[in-house]
Amino acid sequence: MKKDSKNNIKFICIIPAAGESSRFKKGNKLFENIHENEDVLSRTIKNVAGIKFDKIFVGLNPKDKNFPESYLGNIDNVTFFTGGESRQKTVLNGLDCIKKLYINNIDNVWVIIHDAARPIISSQDIKEFMINVLRLNKSCIMAIPVSDTIKKVDKNNNIIKTTSRNEMWLAQTPQMFRFEILYSSLEHCISSKINVTDESQALEILGHECAVLRGKPYNIKITEDIDLNHAKALACKTDILNYDINKIYKEEEESND
Repeated sequence: MKKDSKNNIKFICIIPAAGESSRFKKGNKLFENIHENEDVLSRTIKNVAGIKFDKIFVGLNPKDKNFPESYLGNIDNVTFFTGGESRQKTVLNGLDCIKKLYINNIDNVWVIIHDAARPIISSQDIKEFMINVLRLNKSCIMAIPVSDTIKKVDKNNNIIKTTSRNEMWLAQTPQMFRFEILYSSLEHCISSKINVTDESQALEILGHECAVLRGKPYNIKITEDIDLNHAKALACKTDILNYDINKIYKEEEESND
């Protein structure tokens, strides 16, 4: 692992949550109950907060911006900000919030992006992912290899051909990048009017290296109504753990000295 200013390294999480839930029939999926009076968004934030990030930024739709102070209980390092008209603009707005905090030390900032609609992944899973990213010292995303047969179809859903699943992965979050690489990649896509569906695609467009790390099959994203039922069943079995990723990082570095 590269030893660069390890005592000053910062870990910031951005949770984009400004979408309209257009494929979810009941309304905004993020405010649907998932487990023991928790909604999807608060569950996601609490799982993320199990890692003691330096800061967690949550990008909200302007109409959802006004939350009661008691919404997250005793979690005190979360800041809500106004999201944009697209995911990439919401994330860029979050990066601007980070830039204001660490303008003189931005080289030491790692940014972790996690979907608001992925409330099942545990703090333990996120912690393991982050440590593996630091070992590789390069941009990485959580993903799982495709195991099903892939069919390409036409507009009428008729099969055109069977596509090889070799080297095919399904992207998940969290995704983790150094600040400057992510910022410049998203800024380029937005200024060039290139729409991307996740942050790693923005890096791909500019030719930055980005690796996949094997994710978890239960790290589902709530997109349609049926996904919420699956998430409710899984939420009953998910423990929220507390880890200090900075402490773990430093201890691992010291053990390698």
